[in-house]
Order: sequence, then C-alpha cells, then structure tokens
Amino acid sequence: MNNIEDRLEEIDANLEKIQDLSPEQMDAWGRFANTVATDGALSPRGKEIINVALSVLSKCVWGIPLHVKKALELGATKQEIKESAWIAVMMGGSPALMYAQLVLEELEEIDEFEALGEMVYYPVESARLFQQLMGYVDKVCDEVERTCREDTDRRKLALNIAESDSRVIEQVVRKECDNRGWVDPDEA
Repeated sequence: MNNIEDRLEEIDANLEKIQDLSPEQMDAWGRFANTVATDGALSPRGKEIINVALSVLSKCVWGIPLHVKKALELGATKQEIKESAWIAVMMGGSPALMYAQLVLEELEEIDEFEALGEMVYYPVESARLFQQLMGYVDKVCDEVERTCREDTDRRKLALNIAESDSRVIEQVVRKECDNRGWVDPDEA
C-alpha cells in the first residue's frame, strides 16, 4: 500500500476522470454529498468520524485516508478516529479489523510529520515535503552504504552527513524565504 499522499492523489485523479466522463452525475453527487456533510443535528466533524468507521466497515481503501484526513482537518482527535475504527471492527469482525489497520497507518504517517518539530501542519503539503525529504535521506544512506561497504561504522558517517546537510538546507531555505519576503522582520 502506498503512503497517504499517493492514495489521496489517486483519489483526486480518479474523481477527475469520472467527472470528465459523467459530469452531470458527478455534479449531482457533489451537491448531494455537500448537502449531507453540512452542519445539522450532527456536526461535519462528527459526520467525518462516522465516515471513517463506515469506510473501514465498507473496506474502502480510498475512503479511509480521505475521511481520516477530513476528520483531522475538522478537528477530530486521533483517539476519536481510532475509536470509530474500533466501532467498525465491532460491527464488521475480522475483515473490518484488517482495514482498520489502514486508519492506524494514516495516523502513524501524521505522527511522523508532527515529530519533525514545530512544522506547520498541512496534511497534503506536509506529506509531499516529507516524502521528498525521505527520498533524499534514502539516497544519502544508499550512497553511504555503497561507498563504505567495508566500514562497519556507516551509521556514524550517515549521521555526520545528515547533521552537516541539515545545517546547509536550513540556511538555504531561510535565505530563500527571506528573498521571497516570507520572513517576519521581528523574527529575523
């Protein structure tokens, strides 16, 4: 299974194709979905928490990341999302338990982003940046492994590279943010 960003991009791409093929039906579906999702006796947040459970119960690999993301954006806690997945498992048994794993995967990916520090969290954008960073980290570690096959202390070399590269990357990003006028003069 791909990461959350890949799944969300796949959903967007497929929905665009369906929209192109059946615009009237998709427009009607969109109006209906928006009507159902609006605030009523249940809040949009509550409805998304329910959608997580229904996605697990329905074994919908596309709906799970979509509704986990939406629930978080609407202020649901990770605990509420986990409990909704467990309700689905209670109602759906072992097959639902297999799909509840996807909820945990989505939440773990989000935990990875939050562990990066005080980064402002935008789920899709953070996922994209995180994946690019992980690609760079994989390349550095692969290069260390390739060039230092006989050296048993490859970990130390990789950490030294990470430390020096992170300082350089931080300086370059700060300079570019300043060049773009994104830096608050009080913070500089």
